[in-house]
Amino acid sequence: MLRSLCVSLSGLFLLSSAGAQCVTAFPSNEAFTGFTVGTPGTLVNNWANITSGDDLDWWVDKNGTPTALTGPIGDHTVNATSGNYMYVEATGALNSPNKSAILESPCYNISALSSPYLTFWYHLHGSQQGALYVDINANGTITTNLWSISGNQGLLWKQGWLNLAPWAGQTNLRIRFRAVTGDDVAVRNLTPVFGCNEATAANYSSSVNINNGTCSYACPAGQNRVKIHIVNDDFPQETSWTLKNGSTGATIASGTAQGTTLCVPSNTCLVFRINDSVGDGIWHNSYGYGGYWIYLNDVLIREDGVFGSFEETTFNCPPGFNCGTALPLTLATLTGSYPQTLATFTTTAIEQWYDFTPPQTGQYQITTCGTNTCDTRLWVYDFACSSIVLSSGVEGATFADDNLGGCGLQAVVNANMPGGTLHHLRVGDNSGACGSAVTVRIIYNGPVVGCMNTASCNYEPLATIPCTNCCIAFGNPACPEGPDLTMDQARLQSTLTLQQYTTNENSTCELEEGCVTGSGTRWVLRFATRINNIGSQDYYIGSPGTQPQMFSNDNCHGHNHYEGYADYLLFDQANNAIPAGFKNGYCVIDVGCTPGHSGQFGCSNMGITAGCYDEYGTGTTCNWIDITDVPNGTYTLVLRTNWQQAPDALGRHETNYANNFAQVCINITRNASNVPSFTTVGNCPTWTDCLGQAYGDARVDCNGVCNGPAKRGDLNGDGNQTQPDALEYVTAILGNDITPGPCNDLNNDNEVTVTDAALMVDGYTQQATHGSGTAHLTHYHPWLDFPRGWVSITDQVDLSLGNLDPVAKTVDVFIRNPTARVLGYEFEMSGMTIQSAQNLAPNLTGDVTVNTSLGGNKVIGLSYLDTSLVKNAGFVPLCRITYLALTSGSICIANITDIVNADANNVLTSIVGGCLTVPNAVALRPKVWLEGPYVASVPPLMRDDLRVAGLIPTTEPYTALGFTHVNGGGEQMAAGLHTVTGANAIVDWVLIEGRSTTFPHAVLATRSALLQRDGDIVGTDGSSPVMLQLAPGSYRIAVRHRNHFGAMTNLPVALSATAVDVDFRASGTVTYGTDARKSDQGALMLWSGNVRKDQVLRYTGQDNDRDPILSVIGGTIPTGTIVGYYSEDTNLSGLVKYTGSSNDRDVILLNIGGIIPTATRTEQLPTPDANKPGGSEHPEPRVRS
Repeated sequence: MLRSLCVSLSGLFLLSSAGAQCVTAFPSNEAFTGFTVGTPGTLVNNWANITSGDDLDWWVDKNGTPTALTGPIGDHTVNATSGNYMYVEATGALNSPNKSAILESPCYNISALSSPYLTFWYHLHGSQQGALYVDINANGTITTNLWSISGNQGLLWKQGWLNLAPWAGQTNLRIRFRAVTGDDVAVRNLTPVFGCNEATAANYSSSVNINNGTCSYACPAGQNRVKIHIVNDDFPQETSWTLKNGSTGATIASGTAQGTTLCVPSNTCLVFRINDSVGDGIWHNSYGYGGYWIYLNDVLIREDGVFGSFEETTFNCPPGFNCGTALPLTLATLTGSYPQTLATFTTTAIEQWYDFTPPQTGQYQITTCGTNTCDTRLWVYDFACSSIVLSSGVEGATFADDNLGGCGLQAVVNANMPGGTLHHLRVGDNSGACGSAVTVRIIYNGPVVGCMNTASCNYEPLATIPCTNCCIAFGNPACPEGPDLTMDQARLQSTLTLQQYTTNENSTCELEEGCVTGSGTRWVLRFATRINNIGSQDYYIGSPGTQPQMFSNDNCHGHNHYEGYADYLLFDQANNAIPAGFKNGYCVIDVGCTPGHSGQFGCSNMGITAGCYDEYGTGTTCNWIDITDVPNGTYTLVLRTNWQQAPDALGRHETNYANNFAQVCINITRNASNVPSFTTVGNCPTWTDCLGQAYGDARVDCNGVCNGPAKRGDLNGDGNQTQPDALEYVTAILGNDITPGPCNDLNNDNEVTVTDAALMVDGYTQQATHGSGTAHLTHYHPWLDFPRGWVSITDQVDLSLGNLDPVAKTVDVFIRNPTARVLGYEFEMSGMTIQSAQNLAPNLTGDVTVNTSLGGNKVIGLSYLDTSLVKNAGFVPLCRITYLALTSGSICIANITDIVNADANNVLTSIVGGCLTVPNAVALRPKVWLEGPYVASVPPLMRDDLRVAGLIPTTEPYTALGFTHVNGGGEQMAAGLHTVTGANAIVDWVLIEGRSTTFPHAVLATRSALLQRDGDIVGTDGSSPVMLQLAPGSYRIAVRHRNHFGAMTNLPVALSATAVDVDFRASGTVTYGTDARKSDQGALMLWSGNVRKDQVLRYTGQDNDRDPILSVIGGTIPTGTIVGYYSEDTNLSGLVKYTGSSNDRDVILLNIGGIIPTATRTEQLPTPDANKPGGSEHPEPRVRS
C-alpha cells in the first residue's frame, strides 16, 4: 500500500509561460511553494492530477501527513514543517491495495538541451509499503516504468534521477509521477557527475550533481558515527544544538536548524542538547510537528520534538555518568545493631551517580568524612531523574551537603529516609579537587524511636518504634517549650554581594516568580538566608502529599516549596515598599546543625530539627533583590520568616515570633556609567510599619491610607482583582475616562493602556490556576503584586493593513509575531472613524474581545481568559475594522500604543505597510455661515447653543429626517467633541453633497459633517477634511442643513485626495441659481426657516413652515416653549419659541419678503428626488407673491 510517497520538487524556479506553451528555460524547478495545501489542494504552474487512468489524486500537504509514523514531517527544500510537498494517501479501504495516482508536469521543450536530465527528491517511509514510478509522456506517447523504487526507504529524503537523452529534441515532453508524493523536481541540462552529494557523508563531493546511492557513512576503526537529523517547525530560527564531550564538557559540534553527521572516538561520552529560544520545542499544535533524531552507528538513540527551552540526551557514556545511568549499590543486610555501615565505595570519575534503596525507614548518614581530605560534595534525590534540576549548590536536592555537615570540607548528609524508596546519590567535589576518587560510606543509624501518641506534647512524627513510657501529656511542665525560628542577622550582613546578572524571557524562574523586575542585564544584591531553629522542638512541616495546602511545586528548583516561608522586602526612608523584593518559597531542610545535633529533614519530608538550620546561599537563584531600577538613596532590607505566625504541621507555635526578622540598611549609589554600588549603613533603626509595629504588615495603600483597603487595579472597588476590573480598564481607556495614578497604573509607566488590563488578566488567571483545587496557605507568587512588568526587548511584533473594501467599509489589520504569543493589543487608526471591529485570528475565536468606541479611532483586543495569539512568522489576519466614515484619502495605522506578550509584558513594535490609499475618495474643507446662530462679532462666529445644552446628537440626524445618502449616512461624532469650546466648538451637523457637473440634480456622494463656530466644516473626528466617495475629478459641491436652504457651487470644483477649500461664506464662490445665500450683517449665509425641508419657505397656507413651530410647543398656547433638538428651532438656540424675542417664526416671514405673508421663497438647489414636494430640476430663482 502506498503511504506518503513524497517526491521532492523543491528549490526550483519554474519559468513556465501562460497557457499551454511549453517550458523552454532551464533548469526548470518546481518547489510546490505556490501550491495551496488541501485534498487535493490547488495545483499551479500547469501541474495537474490525471483525471483518467488512475484511482487517486495527489494531495498538497505540509507539516506531516495525516497518518502517524508515515511520510515526511517537513519538505526537502526548507527542511521545516512550513514547506509544501505532494503526497498520496494510501490508508483506507478505498485507497488500497493496488490504487494508483498520477501527477503530471507541464510540458517541456527540451529541443535545445544537449544533455537533459530529470532529478527529484522522494520520500517513502512507513510500514505500508508502496512504490514510485516515473513515466514519460512524449507528445501523447506514454512510456512507463522508466524509474522506480518501492518499500520503506527510511526517514530521510532521497534523490532520484532519470537521463532524458532518449527524448532529446522533443518539444512536448511531460513527466509523470505515478502513485507517490513529492518535493523537488528539476529538468535541466547538465553533464552528469555521479557520486555522493550528501554533505554529511564521508565521501561527499561538491562536484556531484546526481546521487547514485554510494554515500558512505562509515567511520575509521575506533570511531563511531553520530548522525543528528532535525526537521524544524515553522520557526527554524529558534533552534540551536550542541554535541559535547560529557567527560570534559568540550563542544564537539554545534549548529542551528540543520543537523549533521560526524565521527567521534568510540569511547567518547556524548551529550546532545537541543535548544528552542522561545521555549516551546519544535513539535507544536500551532507551529508544526517538527522533530529530531539521534543515531549512533545507524542505531536510533532518541527521537523527540516535544520539550520546552531545551532537552538533553546522554549516550555512549560509562555507567554512573548521570542519573539515568546510575550505578546500583548493594547494601548490606541489616543486623539490628546500629550504627551499621551498609556500603563503602570509591568513585572512579570526577562526578558519579549511584542508586540505592534504603532497606528500612530510619536515620541514615552518607558521609565522606574520615576517608577523604579533599573538598567533597553530596546530593541525594528521591524523585525521577527527569525531574532533577542540577545545581552546584544544595538547592534542587532532597538532601545535600557542601561544607555545612559538620566535617569541614568533607560532605556529610544526615537524613531520615523512607524504606523501599529508590534514591539517587550524586557524588562530586569542588572543581575537581578530589580527582576521580572519593570514598563514600552509607551508614544506618537505626529507626527513630520516640513518642508515637499524637495526643502527646512530645509526639515524634518521624518515629517508627515507640519509646517506653516517654509520652508526655499536654499541660505537663515537662513538655518541651516548642520550636523557635530565627532569621540569622549576622549571616545576612556578612554575605551581601552585588552582582551583574543577565537574564531574558526564557529564564522562567527569575521572570515568572518575580525575583527580577525586568529582563536583560540586571544588578542584583545577593545574600545568604539562614533560618535557625533555636527552640527545644523540631519545626515540622511534613510531606507535600499529606499537607498539600502548605506547598507549591511550581518553582525554580524543581521540587516542592513551603509557601511563603521567607520574604525579602526593601523600604525607602518614607517606609514605601520598593518593587525589588521577593517572596521566596523554600524546600525547608536541615542544611547544617550546631554541635551535638543531627539533621533529618529533606525535601520529601520537611522541617528544621531543633539545633539545626536551613540555608539558601548567595549562589542560589533568586536569593537576592533586584536593585537595577531602584533610585540612589538609603534603604532598609528586611528578611522575615514565618511572618504569618503559622504553626507547624503538628500545631506547634513558635515560642517567640519577635526574632523572625533580620534587617540591614544599605546606601545605593551609581557612578558616571550608571553602574550601581552599595555600602552598609550603621545604626540601622528597627523597621516599623505605618502603624508603628516592628516588622508589621500594615502598608500605606495606593490611595495613601495606612493599612487601607485599596488594591492596585481594583477599578470597580469591590476589594478584588478580577475580570470585571480588566473589563473596566478597556471601557475607561476607550472612553478616555481614566487618568494614570498609583492605583491604576499597574506597570508604573505613567500611562493606562491595554498593558494594565493585560497585567490584571495575567494576575487573576495565574492566581486562579495556581490555587486550583487546593487552598494554599499563602500565594508567594507576585502575579497581583503591582507595579510589575517590563519591555521584552527580544520580542518584536509588527502590524500592517490590507483588504480595504470601500463598499463594505472594512479594512483588515494583519499581525506578524514570530517570537512571542500576543495576549493583547491597542492601536489607533487615522483616516476613518470606527463603527466596530471583529477578531480574525482563528485560534482566538471566542476567547478574544475586540473593542472600539463608536466614532472613535482606537482598537483594543484582549483575551480576558489569558488565551494568546499563536506565533506567526509572516503576516496573518488579526482583526477587521468596519468604519463609519472616511476622514482622509488614506487609511493608516496611526500609532501602536502597546502590544503585550503572553506574560503581559510589552514588546517592541513597528508598523509595516500601515497605510492604504482609499480608491475613489476626495477631500474638501467646506465653510459656511448659518442664519440664526451667526453673530457679526470680531472675528465673526456662530453661537453653539445646541452644544452647550448638550443637544447635538452623536449620530448624524439626516438619515432619520429622510435625506438621501449616497455612500454615506450613519456618521458618528467622535468622543469628546461635545466638550470642545472656542472657535472649533460644534454648532450642528450639516450634509455635504458631491453632484454631477452635467446633471446637477444627480447626487453622486454624500457625507454628514460637523459645522464649527468659525464656519469650518470638518469630519466627524473634529479636525479632518470631509471625505466623499468619488473618483478624483470635477464636481459641484452642495452644503445642506436640516432647517436651512442648501446652496451649491455654480462652477465645477476640482477634487482630489488633497483637501481643497470650498468657502460658501465668500462672495467669490458663485452659487447655483439666484440668491442662493442670504446677505445679512455683511455676510453671506444659508437661509433659515425651512422647517418642513421641502425646498420652499411658506409662512401661510398649506405645508407652511410656521405651523409646525406652534405645534411642537403644544399647539394652543403661542407663548409656550420647548427645549430640544428640533427642526422647528430655526435659530439653533436649543429653545423653540413661537412668539416673543428671538422667536423661530418671524425669520420665515422675513425671508419671504417681510410684507406679504402669502409669498414664498424657493431653495436654489436642484432636487435629487423629483417626487419630493416642491422639488424641481430648475428651481424658480425669485420670491413669488
